[in-house]
Amino acid sequence: MKIKSIQNRNYTQEVLNIIPEEMQLLFSQIKLEHYEELYEPEADGTDSLQDTLKKVLELIQHKDKKLAYYRYLWMTLILILVVEPTLEYYDSNNLLPKQVINLISSVLQNNINSKINTKIIDNDAFDKLITEIFKSHESYFQNKEASFQEINEALDVFYNAMKVIKDDQSVEAILEILYDCLEGYAIFPGSYGRRELFDWWLLDVVPASYNLLPPESFYVVEGLENKEEIRLRQTRLLNQLSSQVWDDISKNLISKEEKTLSVIISS
Repeated sequence: MKIKSIQNRNYTQEVLNIIPEEMQLLFSQIKLEHYEELYEPEADGTDSLQDTLKKVLELIQHKDKKLAYYRYLWMTLILILVVEPTLEYYDSNNLLPKQVINLISSVLQNNINSKINTKIIDNDAFDKLITEIFKSHESYFQNKEASFQEINEALDVFYNAMKVIKDDQSVEAILEILYDCLEGYAIFPGSYGRRELFDWWLLDVVPASYNLLPPESFYVVEGLENKEEIRLRQTRLLNQLSSQVWDDISKNLISKEEKTLSVIISS
């Protein structure tokens, strides 16, 4: 059974690792576009960043909505892991970011393992964390060097990450997260490097999310003393979770195959 599980997982990953051709074509088109929102000097106002983001997210849910939900959760995890150092810088003792990360990881795994086609949410934990997000403004702003915009938009990312859990709000919530990250100060302040950050999301985060795998590299702001430590921590966490998720998917596939075989034999 163990060998079958490994073979099944490898086969499934081979299937999902194929980025759809229409997604590849969209990527090629986007590479040629320039956006005023990213402060690109070549931008002439023709291309809309918001429209581009919507096209990419819609393509992710093109065929399988349940799988799209997993991918949206995965993308959210990657993005909040990248935003986490912003809040950590102003208050390293605040456990809110890790609690949100743990909840989303748990929701993802619980839904994959669910025997029924419903979205599993711990409403008490959900409501408690929403309350903590609003309370956390006081904690972070106690720092004399605190930047209102950085903290406010980073907390907004975690607030919208909670909304991604609600299936009917996932796309709009991720668009809000992307606004805070790509145009706002949730990851870093200023206008420099915005296109680079966008390209990382498009060419690394999107394919990684589509395949439920860690990105090739994590975006960490230059100048942080513990930059490599942060990158290793983020990569390790997603490597472990990706392995668990794929094990769960393969087990569920095997269970379905065995049930089908049982029905065939009994008939």
